[in-house]
Amino acid sequence: MYFWWMIIGFQLVWFACAWGISHHYPLLPLLLSMVYLNTFMSKQSDKKIAYLFLGKFLLCGLIADSLISGLGLMTYMSAYPSPFAWLQPWWLSLLWLCFAASAKSSFSWLEQRRSLAVALGMIAGPIAYLSGQKFGVFIDIHPLGFALLSVFWGAIMWLLVKQLPSLPNHLQYKHQ
Repeated sequence: MYFWWMIIGFQLVWFACAWGISHHYPLLPLLLSMVYLNTFMSKQSDKKIAYLFLGKFLLCGLIADSLISGLGLMTYMSAYPSPFAWLQPWWLSLLWLCFAASAKSSFSWLEQRRSLAVALGMIAGPIAYLSGQKFGVFIDIHPLGFALLSVFWGAIMWLLVKQLPSLPNHLQYKHQ
């Protein structure tokens, strides 16, 4: 049951962020992502490693999304006031944390297929942002922004699947 919650639950968090923010229900993504992350952390045998893992990918997302926005290639709905409007919004930070939490369940099959992981990241990453644009949480994404998203997502997926098998006891679920 936990395995399926981690896969399907992430999709629900994504939808809650996209729909909730675009329809002015900010508590929806906040509450659902907290439930998701709490479930994830409750199953971790080494919480310190799990927190570090989540933090790494939050930082990757913060850098990638904020850089693309700072270059004027992507605009968020409900961005912070000037001069911080370029900074990744809070709901996107939650989405990055939940994405990282879903990694072991969703992407372990790619551990020995890093080239495929990169290719999937380069395609699926920008598609997720395009879907977010259709919901209205991204006001505008320039074509060059999509190209940069593709490069970032390829690199992020490579890093993600590289780390999954190499860290001892990393994101191993407690059997209860």
